[in-house]
Amino acid sequence: MGKDSIYERIKDKAAFTLSKRKLKKILTSDNIDEVLESIKRYKGRGFYDKIRLAQEHNELRDLCIRVQKHKPKVIAEIGTWNGGTFYVWTRINPLAEKIISIDLPDGDYGGGYDEKRIKFFSEFTADRRNTSLSFIRGDSKSESTLKMLMSVLGKDTIDFLYIDGDHTYEGIKKDFEIYVKLMSPDGLVGFHDINTFKDGYGVHKYWNEIKENYRHEEFIKPGSRVMGNGLIYLKKD
Repeated sequence: MGKDSIYERIKDKAAFTLSKRKLKKILTSDNIDEVLESIKRYKGRGFYDKIRLAQEHNELRDLCIRVQKHKPKVIAEIGTWNGGTFYVWTRINPLAEKIISIDLPDGDYGGGYDEKRIKFFSEFTADRRNTSLSFIRGDSKSESTLKMLMSVLGKDTIDFLYIDGDHTYEGIKKDFEIYVKLMSPDGLVGFHDINTFKDGYGVHKYWNEIKENYRHEEFIKPGSRVMGNGLIYLKKD
């Protein structure tokens, strides 16, 4: 909470309590369309006023269909920002046992939730005792982050990995090369922004280099030159 005044802490506590009640009302389904719609319906208070989602609706929906069908038990997301996709993974995968967020504070591509947001994100599975949520605030490529991740994983491997952190060519390459070693043999790897061509974004370049080495799918809005989701199937057949 930092150096917030007593008044600010009281105000935040009230906003969180009201927002938690509002959130509880939308935690009613694992249906993909209903989950995506629930993000629009949620109206919280203060710091918790919205669940922000930077995705094209149909691109994410199509990706969600594949992920849900896979029934992942362990999910890891690199780059959580304001929690939109993290919320989606928690809600459409009711059988998930571990869902892990890795996010770099003050990252160049929207990263940096603080502990106030962690307590809000932790409520996304308030109705599910079988799902454990973990939050690692650090560089996805650092030894300290990997050490924390290994502690969370234990003997488990990652069934679905979503990469949406460092968007540079070098960054996305390193994330994939590091984390693919921690995945299940039949795991899925999702990439966001495979169709974004802005300066500083190299995901499209790396995606086009590696996709032919795997069975893969692309979810891109026709005519668009931004966003886009890619999915790799690690199992060859």
